[in-house]
Amino acid sequence: MITALGPGSEESIIQQTEFSIEQGVDMEKLIGTPHLFCRYCDTREGFIIVPLGTMTLQADGRVTGYSNPNEGYWQPYEYGTVAANQAFAFVGAGNKFIPSSTWQQTFAEMPIGFYCGEPEMPQKLCLVPHTNTSTNNITIVYVIATCFRFYEKTVPNLLKELLAEGIEPARIKVVVNGCEADEDRTISGISYAFSTHDAWELSALYEAPLRWEFDYAMLIHDTNQVYPGFRRRVESFNRHLKWDHLPATPMARCLLGLYAFDFLVRINSWLGKIDGISKKDAIIAEVAGELLQRAKTVLVMSDPETNGGARQTEWRETADFFNSGTLRVRRVFPAINLHKFTHIDLTDAVSL
Repeated sequence: MITALGPGSEESIIQQTEFSIEQGVDMEKLIGTPHLFCRYCDTREGFIIVPLGTMTLQADGRVTGYSNPNEGYWQPYEYGTVAANQAFAFVGAGNKFIPSSTWQQTFAEMPIGFYCGEPEMPQKLCLVPHTNTSTNNITIVYVIATCFRFYEKTVPNLLKELLAEGIEPARIKVVVNGCEADEDRTISGISYAFSTHDAWELSALYEAPLRWEFDYAMLIHDTNQVYPGFRRRVESFNRHLKWDHLPATPMARCLLGLYAFDFLVRINSWLGKIDGISKKDAIIAEVAGELLQRAKTVLVMSDPETNGGARQTEWRETADFFNSGTLRVRRVFPAINLHKFTHIDLTDAVSL
């Protein structure tokens, strides 16, 4: 049994919802309804779902909206532990009868399947009901992580890009770490949190739930560059469950992504303890997925222009982006139209 966060109350009290595996699939709810087709992986404290694409199972056995030979068709599955009308299999487009995965369980109203092709061992899959986000009843803020030494140089251009995306100033927050004193300040309608906490981008995640109220916070760096369509992609995530974390890539690289308020409150004590962490150790914690592993429910952000599949980062050219004499490499996060300029050499990581 996995415990996941349910919706918070008005007082932001964390409520616990317990999910358990149920036998059988409700085929009436499944057939004809769009779902996210995903990989499902257990993590240290919960699970992570990585979208492969959006699909619809049609009543005549066709699979529409998603194209892969493994999921050429679907058919009832008669050989499992539940009745054939409560189970199904995806079959290959070529042979039309050999199953590539079998589905006969449900978890949190998500059908669960197991891939059964060689040479891999059985891999868990899931279908997430395609529930679109409505921003009318949730608050999403954009939190920029920066530091006292450089915020006056890096933040202004990023603010222009966010405002050009139609993001209201009241929804843009800036956390300036490494300050001599804690202070709240409003500059041109944008809230700034000057913080003595000094843990790189992790400081922004530490301060955000202490300074502001929101449902989800989108973490971005002052070394990011926003491209048109960024806001639309960020705010169109699936809302079937209350997700702790929606990272921009499957392994949450650079910590970029959406974080639920309740999740940040839950890990706030740990974030407080790593005040003063070195850049090297912060990178180790990031790459090891420490925030990802602490979350109970994770859905990787998907790319609407590739039919809802998750995408890895892409490396591009090197450039002296800040005209400071230090080369950086462009790292693209294509699912959300966001670029990041990162140092080639860790020895330069504390310099602009």
